[in-house]
Amino acid sequence: MSRKRLSIGVATHMMDKIVVALVQFMSVPILVNGWGLNLFGIWSMMITIPTFLVLTDFGIVNSAVARMTRQVACDAWDEARSTLHTAWTVSVTLIAIFLTAIAAIIWSLPEGSLSTTADFSTSDARATITMLLAYGLLTILFRLNTAVLRSTMRYSLAVVLGTGSYAIETVTVMTLVFLGYGPLLAAAAMLVLRILMIIALLIVSARLTPRLKSGFAESSMATWQELWRPALAASALGFGQVGYLQGSVLVLGMIAGPASVPAFIAVRTLSRLGVQMSTLVSLPFSQEFAYAMGRDERLRAGRLFGIVLIVALVTSISMSLGLTLFGQAFIAFWTRDAIHASMPLILLMGISSAASMLWNPLANFILSINEQRSYSYANVVASILGVIAIYLLAQGHGATAAGFSFAFVDMVTLIAVLWHIGRQWFPSTDFRVGVTRSGKEFTRPIALLRGLR
Repeated sequence: MSRKRLSIGVATHMMDKIVVALVQFMSVPILVNGWGLNLFGIWSMMITIPTFLVLTDFGIVNSAVARMTRQVACDAWDEARSTLHTAWTVSVTLIAIFLTAIAAIIWSLPEGSLSTTADFSTSDARATITMLLAYGLLTILFRLNTAVLRSTMRYSLAVVLGTGSYAIETVTVMTLVFLGYGPLLAAAAMLVLRILMIIALLIVSARLTPRLKSGFAESSMATWQELWRPALAASALGFGQVGYLQGSVLVLGMIAGPASVPAFIAVRTLSRLGVQMSTLVSLPFSQEFAYAMGRDERLRAGRLFGIVLIVALVTSISMSLGLTLFGQAFIAFWTRDAIHASMPLILLMGISSAASMLWNPLANFILSINEQRSYSYANVVASILGVIAIYLLAQGHGATAAGFSFAFVDMVTLIAVLWHIGRQWFPSTDFRVGVTRSGKEFTRPIALLRGLR
């Protein structure tokens, strides 16, 4: 294990969170004031399409990363290449099918079935959704190539490339809005930039990891038979995430109207900042955790887990309290009084924030060794119930219904994650000792760093 690699990983991930936070803080007031509440609400619903696709990614990306990481650690490059090529083949096939089928449905919908405004016609809406669909599907290929970098212990470079791409695309959209352009041109710009970045990433990954070049030649049905079960579980987790992150926006907008969406988006953005911070350590550490578990080094794995657990607890308590106490005033200041969030919504999202800041970083460890089946299906069921709750409650309670959905889904998922960890990892004496040592040494940084050699 490399302390230098861990340090660079944490620093890079911190940079990622800072950049994402700054871009999100800038984008909401610019878009809401440039487009107005209704058009911003429509865009917020449309942008859930690429987010939905990226989060689900058919489960292939996360499953392939975990598998390739283990194979590279064992110097099994031929097997790792077969995993990558199989993932490429399946992904490209599914992308072609989804793009053709969904685009055909969008363009065959009757007039009036899509939300529009005076300056945003039905044809504009169809074209915008189609481009965002293509953007989201192509982003899966982008992430599949960053998976090559992650599995060869180039996690920091993968983060830099992903963050840079997101920042360039979002700043471009904000610039277009500032210049007076609408969602149609914004979606077109995002699609073109994503294509260019995929080409650039293919070149970079091929030069850095020549033994893991992307392609199709070494695809294997036998590899797919081993890959599809964890991929299905990871895909289910992605659907669960969409249900409580993005599906809620769509249902809320349809039932309570687009004007109810901005308040929920603003509070959700603040609440997710805490989640971003809680994963600051867990994502780079989970890569090392996967190596340790693959070699059955339970003591080292426990030390890594203990560090992340303590960081998650501290972040969860402090950030959720901050949101509850100061959220209303900050949102009013942040959006120049364009958005007002109710206190019930703030309180419910505070509960959601506290739970999600615990389960997300811990779940990264589970995901890194392809054991996501332990909590992904519970997340899916809870997400479906949460979306149903929004459908039933949004007419009378507006954005507060979405807040209730978030709190419910995050609490259920936290229980499932803790249940798996308690049953599968804590029975190991070495693992428990590692967690305990990290806790005792947390106030002594030198001893803590020494244990991460």
